[in-house]
Amino acid sequence: MAQLDREEKKSVFRILDANSNRCAEGLRVVEEIARLGMNDEAFSGEIKSLRHAVRYNVGALMDDSIKCRDSEGDVGRTILSETEMTRSSFGNVARASFLRVEEGLRVLEEFSKLIHAEAGMKFKSFRFRVYTLEKIFFADWTQTSVMPASPFLYAIIDRSIVSFSRVKEVAGILCAGGADIIQYRAKNVSEAEKMADLSAILLEASKKRVPVVVNDDPFLAAQSGAHGVHLGTSDPDPSSAREILGPGAIIGLTIHTLDEKEKKAMELVNYVGIGAIFPSNTKSDEPAVGPEFVLAAREKIKLPIVAIGGITPKNAVSVFEHGADGIAVISSLLEGDIARNCFTFRQIIDKR
Repeated sequence: MAQLDREEKKSVFRILDANSNRCAEGLRVVEEIARLGMNDEAFSGEIKSLRHAVRYNVGALMDDSIKCRDSEGDVGRTILSETEMTRSSFGNVARASFLRVEEGLRVLEEFSKLIHAEAGMKFKSFRFRVYTLEKIFFADWTQTSVMPASPFLYAIIDRSIVSFSRVKEVAGILCAGGADIIQYRAKNVSEAEKMADLSAILLEASKKRVPVVVNDDPFLAAQSGAHGVHLGTSDPDPSSAREILGPGAIIGLTIHTLDEKEKKAMELVNYVGIGAIFPSNTKSDEPAVGPEFVLAAREKIKLPIVAIGGITPKNAVSVFEHGADGIAVISSLLEGDIARNCFTFRQIIDKR
C-alpha cells in the first residue's frame, strides 16, 4: 500500500467510490437492454455477475465507501457535454454505457494500486472482459441489419391505418406472427411522434431479431437507430443514404423501369421494391404493373425483389412464382385480425 496521508486517502476513496458507481450504473443500463430489449438471459446474467463483482472488489478495498462520498461537493456534477444530453437509439445508449464502464474500470485499476498492489490486476481483467462483452453485444445487436432469406414477409406499419396508440401493439403482433422485416411509413406525423413510434417498434422487433427500415427518410432512420431505409424515386439517392447510414445498413429502392440509371443506383442497395403489382388503395396513384414485371425484373436483377401493392393471400403465390423474394403487405395484414392475417401469409410462405 502506498504511503498516503489522511486527505490523500480520503480522495482516493472518493475516486474509487465514484467510479464503482459509474461502472455499476453503466453495466445496469446494458443489462436492462439485454434483459428487456433483447430477451437475452445469458448475456444479461453475465453483465449482472460482472456488476456485482465490481462492487464486491471495490468494497474489499474500503471499509465504508459511503462515508467518504460527497455528492453535493462534487465539482463535476454540473459539468455536462453536449453529447451527454442526447441518445438516438438503444445501440447509442449501449455504446455510451460501455464506454462509461471501460473508463471507470481504468480509473479503478490505477487508483486501487494505491491501496493494494495487486488490486489493479483484478480491475484490468474486468476491463478486458468488458471489451469482449461489448464486441459480442454489438455483433448480436447489429446482426439484424441483414436481409431475410427468400421467401419472406415484408410487413409495413402505415400510420394512415395504425393509430399512435396501437403502434407498439401492432409491431408486437407482426413480429410474433412471423414478419421477417418491418417498414415504418408515416406521411403526416410529427417528428416527435415518429421517434416515439420507432422506439416502440424497435423494442418489439429486437425481441425477435426483426430488422426495421424507415420509409423515405435516412436521417430519421439514423436518428432512431433503425436498421435501414426504403427510398422512393423522390427521396435522397442511395449514395447519400449510404453515407448517412453506413455500410451495414439495409437500403431498399423502389424501381419503375430497368434502365441504366436505375441499374447504377441498384449497385448501392440491398433490395429493390416493385409495384404496385395489383391495384391498391394505399398505392392508388400508381398504375398496376402486374406480376409479369416482377418476372422481367427477375431476369435482369440479382438483388432480392420485394413486390408491393394489392397483394392478398389469393394472389401471393402468383407473385412468388413470378420471381419475388418477398411480399410487402399493408392492408391485408393490418385490417381485421392481424395475428390471423400473419398466420395466413406465413402458411403460404412456409410452404415454399
